[in-house]
Amino acid sequence: MKKGTILLAALFCSFSSVFAQVDSLVIYYYDNFPYSYNEKGKLKGIEIEIIEEYTQWLKQKKGIQTIVTYKPYSEFSTFYNSVKEAGPKVLGLGSVTNNQEREKEVTFTSTYLHNSAVLITDGTIATIKSKNAAEISKVLGSMSAIVVNKSSHVNYMNELKKMYLPNLKISFTEKQNNVLESITTDKKIFGFSDIVAYWSFLKSNPSKFLKIQKAITEPKENLGFIMPKTNAHGIFLSEFFEGGFGFTATKTYHQILEKYLGYEIIEFVEAD
Repeated sequence: MKKGTILLAALFCSFSSVFAQVDSLVIYYYDNFPYSYNEKGKLKGIEIEIIEEYTQWLKQKKGIQTIVTYKPYSEFSTFYNSVKEAGPKVLGLGSVTNNQEREKEVTFTSTYLHNSAVLITDGTIATIKSKNAAEISKVLGSMSAIVVNKSSHVNYMNELKKMYLPNLKISFTEKQNNVLESITTDKKIFGFSDIVAYWSFLKSNPSKFLKIQKAITEPKENLGFIMPKTNAHGIFLSEFFEGGFGFTATKTYHQILEKYLGYEIIEFVEAD
């Protein structure tokens, strides 16, 4: 056999091996506008479009045709636990905050969006001007709280209770919109919300009067996609997000944000 033929055969075998390892991808997604959601049978959202760009990148840069299937979740806690316990070809889209506790359980991609957790009250509630016990107790002491189960907001709320509101009663929900809806229907309820979710809610409900208690805004968070600890796409996703100047430096990334978010919020959330 000629050397050229041997080389071509070796290259073909090598390519076939790589293709066999990453020929499929199962997307678990937490239904949450504007990140990932189903509108009249069509999947849309910031996370969905980034993944579509990723699979195109695999095809163009790696020669890999990826068969993608999607599985929706309506509860964040179920979504998160399902990804954690899934097989290697599963990727989770859930606007998940990267923190040390979760890094022990799942693998995160690079940051695709920044976020801030903001404390929301009814608009008629007094403004908390400084983060001190007396003022927080005066404004929130007679109120109860609601928070998304298993979210990073649970830790923030528990810390608020520990530091300032020892008698605070906290209830749990699986949807961020439920937090905001609860506040609009009962002035004695407050809760944490992602700044993007809060912005989206106000856009859809312009007559609602809600307020960010800025004194209790949490520091900037980093959102990433998540995978099981044993995964097949981690290396490729790292190259997709970080190769060259990185995907978040591209025009396509900014166009995706502009499609789903207003100019007034993009500068606060776009990844570096």
